[in-house]
Amino acid sequence: MFVSKQTSSTDYSNWMSENITSDKKIVDIAMIGAHDAFSYQIDIFSQVDEKSAESVMTGFVGKFIKGFSIRQSKTQTVNVEEQLKSGVRYFDMRLSYNEDEKEYYTVHNYFSTPLKSVLRMIEKFLSANPGEFIILDIQHVYGVDYNSQEDFIEVYNYFEEEKLTDYAYPNNIKSLSSVSYADVTDDKNQGGIMVFSKFSQTNEYFWGYDAHIRSSWANEDEFDKIIDFLESEKTDIILNMTYRDRLVVMQAVATMEMSTAGIFRSFGNWSLLGRAREFNQYLLNYEGIDLLLDVMPIMMVDYASDKETVDQMMELIIEHNS
Repeated sequence: MFVSKQTSSTDYSNWMSENITSDKKIVDIAMIGAHDAFSYQIDIFSQVDEKSAESVMTGFVGKFIKGFSIRQSKTQTVNVEEQLKSGVRYFDMRLSYNEDEKEYYTVHNYFSTPLKSVLRMIEKFLSANPGEFIILDIQHVYGVDYNSQEDFIEVYNYFEEEKLTDYAYPNNIKSLSSVSYADVTDDKNQGGIMVFSKFSQTNEYFWGYDAHIRSSWANEDEFDKIIDFLESEKTDIILNMTYRDRLVVMQAVATMEMSTAGIFRSFGNWSLLGRAREFNQYLLNYEGIDLLLDVMPIMMVDYASDKETVDQMMELIIEHNS
């Protein structure tokens, strides 16, 4: 299946400021999330990140199957600026230190984009669009000790240097469940960001991950099994009310099954992006999607900017928040 970088002709840069009421709690706001959001620059020339990649992707075998591996590593087609224009507000970030370039990069098995470049684009967007806010989920920082103050500071400094801390809502004012849209955006007078990480050594600008985010992964390729998993998640969350105090992510992604059948399906669909286009439409057509969003408001997908589905997704998101 052919996939492209073409996005919607509609600019969703200000959808939050135009549709979210000031008193709405952050944990209740429906939004699109981008899975492995910063993998868009991965291509056949990308360097493998040996700290995060599967062993089969390294060495001689890794070179032999690289074309196939790339198609299973690239989940988004456009940069963060274009994703923000497409309405994405939740970003799944994976980082690793590039020894050759002497700086942190975003990764998904392969090095993609310098972290500084990503943060610069986010700061530019927040400066230009008061009333919009972003949730940045630093899902992995490969090769670090999450208990190390030194490792935390090294990553944190990137955010401070690119002035993201000027927009960050601190973790020492209110509990997450009490934070409102008005709190994060100064009642639509500025852009806002909330950063979550797994570092135990932290400060007021980085929120802890485990206590504040629920994000469970189906690890399935078959669409009906992914829906079954999401329905099971929905039930578990309803029964366990403590998760209502967290950001709850609907991981609506298909994962290549590492079996003969799964690999052949992957070849047939050309790439993870091709599979994502099919699943995103399948999800939008699912009769229970509104109820899933009630419980898991952050709908995290691959190929989040796809012109074939992004308008349908944003119509659903905006209506759900009304």
